[in-house]
Amino acid sequence: MKLVFDEKALVDLVGIYNWIAKDNPAAAKAVVERVFASTEHLATFPQMGHAGRDAGTHEWAVPRLPYIVIYEIHADRDEVVVVAAVHGAQEREGEG
Repeated sequence: MKLVFDEKALVDLVGIYNWIAKDNPAAAKAVVERVFASTEHLATFPQMGHAGRDAGTHEWAVPRLPYIVIYEIHADRDEVVVVAAVHGAQEREGEG
């Protein structure tokens, strides 16, 4: 399957980078690179995550990082679409 990052997911990753880069730009770069590299596995193993909080989504915890990648599987288009990347402790819509 093809791995695609939608605009919101890319904005999330820029936000993650910017947050970490305030204190350590090298660490920020390493974290975002690890998220991208680890997420590439979803193209081959799209079912490795678990059912997401929102219908039709899946969630996968990035190994050794506190981030969760939220994605959709579109078998008809042969695509895995990453729709968000969030910190595991981050409050999400509908929580609170």
